Order: sequence, then C-alpha cells, then structure tokens
Amino acid sequence: MYTSHRMQRGASAFVAIIILAIIGAGAYIGLQYIPQYIEAGSVDSILGNIEEAHKKSPVRNADEIRKMIGSQLNMNQLDDLRDSFKVTQDDDTYIIRVSYERDLNLIYKTQPVKYEKTLTLR
Repeated sequence: MYTSHRMQRGASAFVAIIILAIIGAGAYIGLQYIPQYIEAGSVDSILGNIEEAHKKSPVRNADEIRKMIGSQLNMNQLDDLRDSFKVTQDDDTYIIRVSYERDLNLIYKTQPVKYEKTLTLR
C-alpha cells in the first residue's frame, strides 16, 4: 500500500477572506480621507497664491482679496467653501481666516475633521 503525505501550501480560503476584509476596510477608510487631504491642499494652495499675488502687487482693500479668493475657489471647484473664508482689515494689515469642518463616515462612527488656517498680509 502506497500512502503519500501531502503538505498544505499557501493560505486557506478563510485566511484569504480575513485578509481581503482588512484590506477592504483600509481602502474604505483611505477613500474617506483622500478627498479631505486634496481639499486641504487646495485651500493651502489658494492661500499661497493670494500671498504671492500680494507680494507682487499689494492689495488695496479687503474686497479685492475676497474677489481673489472667489476666483480661486471657482477655479478649484470649491465654491461650497466660500463662506469659510473671512477677511478682516486692521489698518494696512489684512487677515484671512479659513475654518471649516468635514465629517468622515467611517465604518463604526462619524469622525469630524476640522481645518483652520490664518494668513496675515502686511
């Protein structure tokens, strides 16, 4: 009588399902965060562009800054953030404050993510 001993190689189907579930959960959470990082990067870029424009040609009033912000938001398709930008003037100093919050819909709860930044132009 001939008997052969077979050795199992690789992972079982159960382990493969667990690994796929972990990868899927990670991808789902990652897909929630990626748009937030892109949006925050775009807002940083807008503030940087305004700062560079102010260095080249100083702004004369707060309305000019608001127009610059509006055109940048329109160009980046972020019109929903228009109310998040506040421009104040103190003598010849302009302060631009950006503050908004987004909710991340995670698997087990909703996590708020807050973005705040201030730019001072002199």
